[in-house]
Amino acid sequence: MARLHLHALRRVSTPHIVVGVCDTQERAAHALASVAGTATFTSLVDLLREAKPDLVHVCTPAGTHFHPARAALEAGAHVYVEKPFVEAEREARELLDLAHGRGLLACAGHQQLRDPAYLRLLRRLPELGTVVRVDSDFAFHPSGVNLSTAGPRALAARLLDILPHPLSTLIAALEEVTPDPESIEVAAVVAEHADLHVVLRANDTYGRLSVSLRARPVGSTLVVAGTGGTLTADFLRTTVVGAANPGTSPVEKAGNPLVEAWQMGARTVSGVARRLLTGGDYPGLAELIGEFYGAVAASGPSPVAPDHLRRVVTIYEKLAANVRGAGERAAVQRPAPRAPSPAAPLAVLTGARGFFGREISRALALGGFRVRGINRSPDPDDPHVSEWRGLDLSRAVPPEAFSGAAVVVHAAAAQDGGYEGHQRNTIESTRNVLRAMKAAGVSRLVYVSSLSVLRPPRTPWERQDERTPLAPCDARELGPYAWGKTEAERLLAAEAPALGIETRILRPAALIDRNHPELPGLLGKRLFGRWHLGLGRPGLP
Repeated sequence: MARLHLHALRRVSTPHIVVGVCDTQERAAHALASVAGTATFTSLVDLLREAKPDLVHVCTPAGTHFHPARAALEAGAHVYVEKPFVEAEREARELLDLAHGRGLLACAGHQQLRDPAYLRLLRRLPELGTVVRVDSDFAFHPSGVNLSTAGPRALAARLLDILPHPLSTLIAALEEVTPDPESIEVAAVVAEHADLHVVLRANDTYGRLSVSLRARPVGSTLVVAGTGGTLTADFLRTTVVGAANPGTSPVEKAGNPLVEAWQMGARTVSGVARRLLTGGDYPGLAELIGEFYGAVAASGPSPVAPDHLRRVVTIYEKLAANVRGAGERAAVQRPAPRAPSPAAPLAVLTGARGFFGREISRALALGGFRVRGINRSPDPDDPHVSEWRGLDLSRAVPPEAFSGAAVVVHAAAAQDGGYEGHQRNTIESTRNVLRAMKAAGVSRLVYVSSLSVLRPPRTPWERQDERTPLAPCDARELGPYAWGKTEAERLLAAEAPALGIETRILRPAALIDRNHPELPGLLGKRLFGRWHLGLGRPGLP
């Protein structure tokens, strides 16, 4: 997320200088500093003492925002904190009181509050008369997660990671339409580990929140219904749709669907085009950061009010307790797997939560191995992984992560993104795995690569096999994924023998879950319904 902040800063008009970046891992700090063209720090204390920033962005993982934000405020810096601001009302109150006492501003990364669709909806609220109901719906597909196999606690964590966006937007809308924002309270909660449904009450106005990892299609909408009509803000398409009339007369009943269909078509084209032209993966992010910088420079109020932050955190804390409790109950009800024998050989599997990683862990367990999984976010409910290590392999890996292993299966890799991401998460992570294996005295590695590393066919009828050479060095024309995998194989060939590590390389083709078929990459795409577009050469074996 820190890189997105740096890119967003390029669109901020308030004069500013990035005086430093901080990451506890020196290599990651240097990589980020090269993007910003600034100094590198591996300690926040050192950054605050030496760089003396006026404003600090806190982009650490969720659940770790409180301490760096407090340190920055104590050092006299304003803070922009990624969502969730914090996860406990007590922490929010302490930070906000500290900021107020020192004359500093605090803001949270609720960028949907500056999404063009949300702002257009706010401008049209008077058309709706007295607002009766506000609905916030968020359907999300977590990347790299198979909902049918992921554990309930892992899914609960994913749901809570996305909850702040729709929750903040709903509460902000209720604050706009109720004369007494302090009256906003939780009226009802139905929570499961992959779905959350909530009713909020603000005097005579109700808010309904629905967040789901299962509902399809993915979407993010805010619907405001009043005595004079309804409007819908769509955050994926950056549109606002609605006739904004009661729909009670014959003309309105007949005409509203036509008006809304025209709005949907025309505004979707316009909204999607705008996002493509601006490169806006996170609409509203640069605008919110820019407004916060402007407020700091002009000694004005924060664009996200302290009372709103406190209110969001208070309700988030209650909802998070319900979701985590649902995840724990579902995990307890799952049949307990048979524990592997302590004498069984140990296999360490990186990328154990991925689609391929889960199949590998199952095969290893059936083959008599104890499996230690390594992933950024462990899944303690996986029945085939007996122990977990939560690690980011793009950083230095502690040797104890591989201690006692008979074999390491390295399946972790970047699946999307640009060349920087594949450099870190495919190439550098492979180097870090080799170094940690050497330090741990482990000498057997299976590397999961890809058929995409092979030299592209020279003719349409060429058939390739294990004798086909790798693609040329630094073949970026093949795309970030193939480039990263190819360079990682070259790294293995160059460095593993000198470290005394024996390697075996697997090059699987495209992987498809037959229960949830999604054609990957250039193989093809699902268009809609049962219609698919398939590419390739049928004559290949």
